[in-house]
Amino acid sequence: MGRRGRIVIGILAGIAVLAVVLGVVVLPRIDLAGVAAARATAALGRGVTIESLRITPGLPTRIALRGLRIANIEGGTRADMVELARLDVAVAPLPLLTGQVAVNEISAAGFILFLERAPGRRPNWRFGEAREGGGAARLVLPALLELADSQVVFRTTSGAELVTRIDSARLAASPAERPGSIEARGSYNGVPLRLEGALFSADQFRAGGPLPLTLRATAEHTSLLFEGTGTDPLNADGLDGRLTLAATTPTDILAMAGAGAGPDVPVELSGHFTRQGDLWRLSEATGRLDGAALAAALLELTEGSAGQPDRIVGRIEVARLDVNSLLGPDEGARGHGDADIPPVVSALPDPLLDVEASTRELIYARLRGSDARARLEVAPGRITLHEAAVTAFGARLAGSAELLPAPRGARVAAQVTLRDGEIDTLRRAFGLHALPVSGRLSADIAAAAEAASVNAATRQARISAVVGMTGGTIAREAIEMASTDVRALFRTSRGTTPLRCLLAAVDIDAGVGRAAPLRIRAGTGTISGLATFDLNRQMLDLIIGSQSDTTDFFALDIPVQVRGSFADPSIAPAEWSRAARERMAHNEMAPLPPELRAIAQRNACYSGRSLRR
Repeated sequence: MGRRGRIVIGILAGIAVLAVVLGVVVLPRIDLAGVAAARATAALGRGVTIESLRITPGLPTRIALRGLRIANIEGGTRADMVELARLDVAVAPLPLLTGQVAVNEISAAGFILFLERAPGRRPNWRFGEAREGGGAARLVLPALLELADSQVVFRTTSGAELVTRIDSARLAASPAERPGSIEARGSYNGVPLRLEGALFSADQFRAGGPLPLTLRATAEHTSLLFEGTGTDPLNADGLDGRLTLAATTPTDILAMAGAGAGPDVPVELSGHFTRQGDLWRLSEATGRLDGAALAAALLELTEGSAGQPDRIVGRIEVARLDVNSLLGPDEGARGHGDADIPPVVSALPDPLLDVEASTRELIYARLRGSDARARLEVAPGRITLHEAAVTAFGARLAGSAELLPAPRGARVAAQVTLRDGEIDTLRRAFGLHALPVSGRLSADIAAAAEAASVNAATRQARISAVVGMTGGTIAREAIEMASTDVRALFRTSRGTTPLRCLLAAVDIDAGVGRAAPLRIRAGTGTISGLATFDLNRQMLDLIIGSQSDTTDFFALDIPVQVRGSFADPSIAPAEWSRAARERMAHNEMAPLPPELRAIAQRNACYSGRSLRR
């Protein structure tokens, strides 16, 4: 090699040494924050600020960033979408020559990510279209990611903020085909949580397509396991797999949902779970609720668009449903331990609800029923109970109800039908004295109330009802007593007589009511009457009398007054006032809605001949 060659090599070597010196000594002293912030602002289309950014070349090359802020989308509720107090990154320099960013380690703290949808349902986590050309580098998974003292805040369309706090998190990626792992500790809406699981491998990540995920989240009383795949794990999107929930009590679940404390009722549920964009769905799920078999054909959440509320659809069946245990006692229920539900009717509810539920055994307040079903719909300014039905008190009850906003809680309007009710079973359920009538009755009921709770509405309601019977029997003694048959002075009549029809038209206001007409037509005579009563005090005042043209020769047809408590009333002769006889003669009827009045008028007992004057 000639002298010239040695000079060239010396120069090149000097340049190399100078470059190393500059890289090792000078470059770390240069703060690249301004340059990087400007480039990031141009690339993202959002304002980006960085307090400090320094690079230290070496094996590996280290990057230290401090005080990063990325502006929120226009129209957002916060100024910044991203805040980052500290970020330290170790990068392998040689892969950069092949267009790859090989991140060895990432350590960050003080990270705040705020997610929301701006007006027009624009997600703030979607940035402007990527610029064409430039040959963007391809990111590979870091070998180690550590995160501390951070949080992710998601603002719902209703304005509620769901806060996920990350006290510590560690993501480790294994080489090539081996799966990575994740472990994190923190809280969601104040509920302490731990997350752990197995992730996709580096090879699967580079290949693209659905990525395998096995994640388990645990709280004090709750465990949630997802086993499946995801096309966009960072945004929890494109999920498809099996979801399993196990909770000794729903306290954690309710607290995370912002609903406060709940009952000590164990819940288990497992089914096929998917999430595609705005649609979250759990289908064909099975499990147990408070020990009873539970099946959820569908549980679906659709996120609202353009400021609209979310929507929940459910189709649920449970073998046994004890609402008293689920809701707890009503403190104003006079010590009976009855559950109660406050009827809150929102003008802008979020979420909207459309839930169908059924159960083979139902317990609610003092009701014990079977084969119950109902559909509940919550819409703006309205709550509707559709197609509700239950077998209780030996009868089949069905009905519907609608709740509308009112100054005192809600205004309730309901319609109920009762069919094939066994009289003896019904009177025992309501604590009534033994009745001389047997058979099955029907009832059509309309109710309206304004109150702050369902049980209060029941106690304060205006109720109209028509009760009827065709068939059955009545004790002969009752007919003789009502008609003041002189034979009743010398013997006790035995046996029963066929009951041809029964009619009672009833009007009740806050537990105080009257019945008119009351009429029973039997084989040995017809009895008519008028009554007032107080369900709150369980008191009754009833005057009944027979129609002389329907009784036999020995009947004196003197009216009888039944007065006092339901359980032990007094019975004594009474006199019909002229006004009372006129009212009975003209078939006076308690004030009823038109549809109930028509039902009463179709009853065979409605047309009764006048009483003897």
